[in-house]
Amino acid sequence: MALKFLGSVLLLLFSSTAFAQQDSTYRKTNHYIGVQANQLIKQLFNLSNSTAVVNNPYLLVYSFNSVHTGWGMNVGLGYTYNEFKDGDAFSSRETKINNYFFRVGFEKKTNLGKKWIFSGGFDITNDNQKNNTKNTSGGSTFETDTKSKGWGFGPRVTLNYKITDRILLGTECTYYFRAGENSLKSFSNFGPSEETSDKSKQFLLTVPAVLILIVKF
Repeated sequence: MALKFLGSVLLLLFSSTAFAQQDSTYRKTNHYIGVQANQLIKQLFNLSNSTAVVNNPYLLVYSFNSVHTGWGMNVGLGYTYNEFKDGDAFSSRETKINNYFFRVGFEKKTNLGKKWIFSGGFDITNDNQKNNTKNTSGGSTFETDTKSKGWGFGPRVTLNYKITDRILLGTECTYYFRAGENSLKSFSNFGPSEETSDKSKQFLLTVPAVLILIVKF
C-alpha cells in the first residue's frame, strides 16, 4: 500500500514538469517538490537487508527559491494514519495511530559546481501525535490513550545531487529544539481511570539518512 501511494505521488511530481517549460532566461523563481524515496530505492536495488533507520517524519517537502539570490521558503509535511486489529478467539487488540508533522522556514540554496546544490535554513515546527489502543479479553476491557503535541525550531541543511536538470536526489540534516506536552490516559471496566501528564524539552538531531526524490520546475 505504501509503495502504491509513493508511486502515485511520483507520477504527480513528474507530470508537473509538463507545466514548467519556461525559458530559464525569464524565470525568476525555481520550485522544488520532493517525496521521501527510501522505500522505493530499497525495492529498486533490492536492499532487503538494509537496517538503516529513517526517523525523518516529513514525507513531502516543497520549496521555492530566487534564481538570482538563492533565498526562498521551505515547507515540510508528514501525516500517518494506521488502524489495525489483531488477536484470537479469547482476546483482541485494536490500535489507532494518528500523527501529524508540519514545518515552515526560510533557506538559501547555493550551487556547488554543476551537479550539487547545498542549502541552509531555519525552520519552525509543529506536531501532534495520538495513539489509542484497546485490549479486550473475556469480559474485561483495558484502553490507553497517548497524546503528544509540541512545537520547535532549529537549523536545517540539505545536499542535493542533479540526476538531470529537473530531477534531483537529496538528503537533509536537522537539529531542532522541541518543547512538548505528553499525556497518558487509561480506562478499564473493572477499575477507575488514570491520567498522567508531563512536559518535555529537548534537542533532536536527525542525521542525513533520508533520501528525497525532487522534481524542479
